[in-house]
Amino acid sequence: METPFAVYDALSAINVAPEKVRVVVQSMERDMALFATRSQVGALDQHSAGRFDLLRAEMDTFRERFEQIDRRFAQIEKRFDTVDQRLAAVAQHLEQLLGEYRQHFDQRLSETAQQIEQRLTVRLGSFLAVATAVTATLLVLLRGGPVG
Repeated sequence: METPFAVYDALSAINVAPEKVRVVVQSMERDMALFATRSQVGALDQHSAGRFDLLRAEMDTFRERFEQIDRRFAQIEKRFDTVDQRLAAVAQHLEQLLGEYRQHFDQRLSETAQQIEQRLTVRLGSFLAVATAVTATLLVLLRGGPVG
């Protein structure tokens, strides 16, 4: 607190009225109280450094946790890739089975259609033969000729 005394001495030396010197010195003391001292600035600097160290440590912890999360996501992605590959293999196998089933079904359908066509041909042939015989018999009967 040397400054207020030095100001008091200087103002007194140039014959400033004691009441005015007192007002100036009190005003200066009030203003000086608002400024931080070197020890206060040093304490604030140490406190801030400690807080920054804590913040840095917390940030390192968060970084480590995010790296762990990234590694876990990478593992999960690998698992999904494996599942995708398995599903692709199953889909390929199902597609192959479906192709074989279609081929078998088409073959069976073709065979069944041929069998139906053969049966219809035989039946239509039989019907035609019977119809021809009935027609011949009717013609013979209608003409009045001998039945054979």
